Amino acid sequence: MKNKFKLSGLALLGASLTLPSTLLAQSYIVMTKGNKLDSALIQEIEAQGATVTGQLPQVGMLMIESDNSDIRERLSSNAKIQSTFADIELQFVSPSEQAMPEISFEEQSINPPASGDDDFYFDLQWGHDAVNAPEAWQAGVKGQGVRVAVLDSGIMSSHPDLAPNLNTGLSTSFINGEAYNSPAGSHGTHVAGTIAAADNAFGTIGVAPEAEIVTVKVLSGVSGSGPFSSIFQGMVYAADIDADVINMSLGADIPRNCTFGEDHFPAKDCAELFTALNRVTHYVNKKGSVIIAAAGNDARDLNHDASLKAFPAEGNHVISVSSLGPVGWGLDTSTNLDVMASYSNYGKSGIDIAGPGGNYDLAFTYGAAPCNGPVIPGFPCYIYDMVLSTTPTGWGWNAGTSMASPHVAGVAALIISENGGDMSPVEVERELMKRATDINQPGKDDQSGHGRASSGY
Repeated sequence: MKNKFKLSGLALLGASLTLPSTLLAQSYIVMTKGNKLDSALIQEIEAQGATVTGQLPQVGMLMIESDNSDIRERLSSNAKIQSTFADIELQFVSPSEQAMPEISFEEQSINPPASGDDDFYFDLQWGHDAVNAPEAWQAGVKGQGVRVAVLDSGIMSSHPDLAPNLNTGLSTSFINGEAYNSPAGSHGTHVAGTIAAADNAFGTIGVAPEAEIVTVKVLSGVSGSGPFSSIFQGMVYAADIDADVINMSLGADIPRNCTFGEDHFPAKDCAELFTALNRVTHYVNKKGSVIIAAAGNDARDLNHDASLKAFPAEGNHVISVSSLGPVGWGLDTSTNLDVMASYSNYGKSGIDIAGPGGNYDLAFTYGAAPCNGPVIPGFPCYIYDMVLSTTPTGWGWNAGTSMASPHVAGVAALIISENGGDMSPVEVERELMKRATDINQPGKDDQSGHGRASSGY
């Protein structure tokens, strides 16, 4: 029997926001003391009625399954074990929904906006202008020599905008029965394109169009779900292959009391989840990878809401990204690009930096009316305030902190590339914050953290 916690996804449009309210009652994560694993410990665990299904010796973790509901208690007396807690499966995107609306490959010739760029949808990517990406390109800084791991739902590996920069040899999946590119995840494809779609006279361009993409599937392309053990495995793998940047456009609000609706689980399970996360992020940081993650879309004050904790955004060594976007860009392309998205989480202690994630408030005032600006005829005006990127069938718009995070990851890739492709996570974070554009009060604020990400050019 496999059950799941009820959690919330991060993408606002084109993705499911809720999960079935159940728990993986038979699946657990075991954390050892001193980050050590040995064959004797595995035998001791199996003697208590558990089966070891996976190992992360780098961080002293085991994944186990057991039919014994008291497995926590059975293992608690083992002097080598720090804790045993329930594995949690997060459903992030609904398999029945895509980015919306979409432009298919067959429709790519439909009246693209007039542009001086040969990537025919580039003019609709206002987020690149917001983070000063084109100015970096003009200086020869395009992400070359930088490896970005995208932990998500997979990728359409044959997409013309993605294939040139995708490292197929290193891309992998931690979802049983699924390859990294089959089935291709719409969410992961969208995120990857924002980071590093190639500048190839076709479609869209990524913020860092010459960076290398490594797709690490930690969410199913079929169900949109994945256990936290897969996420931990993906993070460690990305660090071990020397990823310079790890983008995590995924997450959930974890109740501190571990109560999900009518379901209550030991509070220690949720506390240990963050202990495990911080053990993994510490390892990743030491290996030299910077972690950038979406802050969440619940319009929640991370500074004062003590009942919930955002995973992984509030983990150690994680750069948490809030979301900005224009309102009415399709009517006036000179409009302010730095309007705080109404859905974005905020809070000075929980937000490090902001990125272009898109807005949709125009839908409430302008409805589905088309735009009269330099846009594609026939689409509702509000979509142009969202983020356009790659999808498995072409291109599509989406909004959320899931879209803000890859903009910041792309900027991080530009910064690392500018510095010869070798920077420590501390150095990358320092430069990100230093170059960020203050858009609210001077210094760090509760909406945009240190400011809106910028290439510095």
